[in-house]
Formats: sequence, C-alpha cells, structure tokens
Amino acid sequence: MRLTAVLLLLLYFGIFLVPKVSPWCGESAFFFAYELSLFLTLAILALVGVWGTIGIARSRMRREQVPSRHRFLVFYSALGLICFGLVIALGQMIPRPLPSGSDQLKLDTSLWIRPESSDFVKGDITPRQKMLGDAVAALPGKTRSEIEALLGPSLETPYFASTGRDMIYILGPERSAFVIDSDWLLIWLDDNGRFLRYTIATD
Repeated sequence: MRLTAVLLLLLYFGIFLVPKVSPWCGESAFFFAYELSLFLTLAILALVGVWGTIGIARSRMRREQVPSRHRFLVFYSALGLICFGLVIALGQMIPRPLPSGSDQLKLDTSLWIRPESSDFVKGDITPRQKMLGDAVAALPGKTRSEIEALLGPSLETPYFASTGRDMIYILGPERSAFVIDSDWLLIWLDDNGRFLRYTIATD
C-alpha cells in the first residue's frame, strides 16, 4: 500500500514537470487548473501533518498509546511533501525548453528593435516571441556590444535586478491560458563581457 501511495504521489506531482518536455502544455487551461490544485494539495498535506503531529504530542503528554491514525497522517503528509520536493529538485536539473512558437521566425534585427515588436497581439504571440529561438541561438560568443547590435540596447529597468542579470529584453505577454504577466529574456555576461547564459523569466 505504501509503495502504491508513493507511486501515486510521484505521478501526481510529476505532472508539474510536463511543461519541461512540452512547453505548450504549460500554457493550457488544464495545467492552470492543475497548478491551483497543487497549492490546495500542499496546503492540505501540511495541515494534515500538523494535525497528526499535535495528536501524537498530546497522546505522549498524557502517556497514552499513540493512535495509529495520527501516525498515518504524519507519515503520508511527510511522504507527500518529500515527493513534491523530489519533483522540484528534478525540475531544477531538467533544462527548460523555449516556449512553443519560439522558432516561427528568423531573427530580423530591424523588426526586433521596433517598440511594437513586444506588444500584445490578439490571438497570437509577438514578433519577438516568434524570433526568440533564433535570437538565443545567436548569443554564444557575443560581447555586450555585439548583442546590442543584434537585439538593441538592454532595457533600463529594475525588473529581475536581484538575479544579477546583465541585460534584459521584454518579449511580450506571458504565453499562458490566462495572461497576467510578461515574458522577459535575461542575459548574463562573463568576466570578459561575453555571453555566459540566458533564461526566460515571467514577472
């Protein structure tokens, strides 16, 4: 029974990793609903664990036999939280692919640097989002000035400053079923001022 519980928990929490393989899944209404259920599940697991722990502590203070249901609650609460932690750790090791649609266009600097290239497009993604794949493929080996020749000047904004990023570009509205935030291209340079790495972040 315990093995079955572990497998079911890993399967449930493992859904969280699906967008790592298929980015379009992370943009679906189903995944949004799953994320909401995830918060609820974690809250329930935490509450169940606290309830079971209080029950065990109370029984021991009264020098009574600890009811098996309290041990059961604590065990499965801890098991669920550990499974979630393992999935999150695994997710950190899996490289995040570019969002779907990132390879629809070749990089066109004249189009990329236009102010409207990151503006909302009804029923579609922005030109920058469509050129993203080609843009990041051109970054390795480039200096700051060479990157700016391709993508224009980095924005002057406090967004994601705490990450230590060196350059930042807005891509457009986030690609999800419910658009709330924006997608950004963050770029880090090495000590010699050359491209080191990038990530796509959502504010």
